[in-house]
Amino acid sequence: MSIRIVLLCCLLCCIGVADATRPTQRVLLIGNSLIYTRNVPGLLRALAASQAEGPLIETATFVAPGGTLAERWKDGAAAEALRAGRWDVVVLQERGGLLACMASAEERPQTECRASLRAHRQFAELAQSRGARVLLFGTWGPDSNWQQKLDRGLAATTRSTGAEAIELGAMLRAQARRQPSPPMLTDGVHASLEGAVLIAARLYRSITGRAVSAADLELDFALLPANARIRPDMLMEQQPQLAGDGEPLHVPANSIAALLAVANAAP
Repeated sequence: MSIRIVLLCCLLCCIGVADATRPTQRVLLIGNSLIYTRNVPGLLRALAASQAEGPLIETATFVAPGGTLAERWKDGAAAEALRAGRWDVVVLQERGGLLACMASAEERPQTECRASLRAHRQFAELAQSRGARVLLFGTWGPDSNWQQKLDRGLAATTRSTGAEAIELGAMLRAQARRQPSPPMLTDGVHASLEGAVLIAARLYRSITGRAVSAADLELDFALLPANARIRPDMLMEQQPQLAGDGEPLHVPANSIAALLAVANAAP
């Protein structure tokens, strides 16, 4: 089955029957386990669906454990989907600490750093030529010094691509200091459900330009672990091995209200 057909199936099934009174934002996400752990795309859809106003969100996601954007460009599946569909927003997420190299004149010429910048530019140019906004998903580091280097690398990459940065690392680290339990990250790297809700809410704000209001969430998708068996050449939303047990998870509004307030206030 071609990517065009699978993509159409995905977009038809992601939110079910659309509310004709609300517009829809179509979002393509490309990255690795920092996006798929706890299913950030699913949470993004659920947050949008929970709002009384504002757009619904449909997602299509190309990810692989530990993957780089250079690998996703090389395998061609995400680029084909980008050419085949109509997208409002494309979210690019580079592997963990890789973009820190962009903050160092000594490291920028290294092969992996140059490959990362080239892939960012290739995806950004293709997305922009199709009329889509490009958002760069900022990653996080183990300490404040590394986080500052990552954020400088992210800023340098936005200048080189014309994309918009979403600085998630500082927000997650600050919330972890304010609220050590439950943790924002389960293993120091991958988000807990609370951390993923915070990430998804901040993405929602950047995608829609709206603050997200606290409302009950119905999660009818699997909250994927970091070691999920994901194929990078297929849409995550269409891979049957990632399906949950069919039992929706109800998340009450009062359990996430504080997290949403943090996401709404974050720079």
